[in-house]
Amino acid sequence: MKEYANDRTRLQEHELVEIVTKFLLGAGYRVRTEVSNLGQSADLVATRGRWVTFVEVKVRDWRTALAQCNAHMLVGDYICVAVATKNISASLREAAAEMGVGIIHVSPVQGCSWIAMPKLNQTMWKPQRKQFSQTLQAIAYVD
Repeated sequence: MKEYANDRTRLQEHELVEIVTKFLLGAGYRVRTEVSNLGQSADLVATRGRWVTFVEVKVRDWRTALAQCNAHMLVGDYICVAVATKNISASLREAAAEMGVGIIHVSPVQGCSWIAMPKLNQTMWKPQRKQFSQTLQAIAYVD
């Protein structure tokens, strides 16, 4: 695992995005960063086949990440949060499970691991998804 900022334990968000991107690329996803969606920007949008997965990345404020996930539910098949907290709290697990949101835990030492897999989103708004898909085609993938 790459060394980040002289072995400090708290990652910065751009480092976290880099780690999660590599994790998703390794799992066979094609990844785009900072993708516009309904007036906000998704940290990561990962596609595999026809499935679109949104990932909100936060160093520690998982409540904000879950709030941002609401807009993504209009167009995404799967929605996730990636957090670099020391532990995954029961509150986060419960809130994510209630929303059907997946959780990726990030450690500067151990890398990424799935804490909870996302559930297939049943609330997608098809006209908005079509518009989003057209916008997504113009955005380059991360290598």
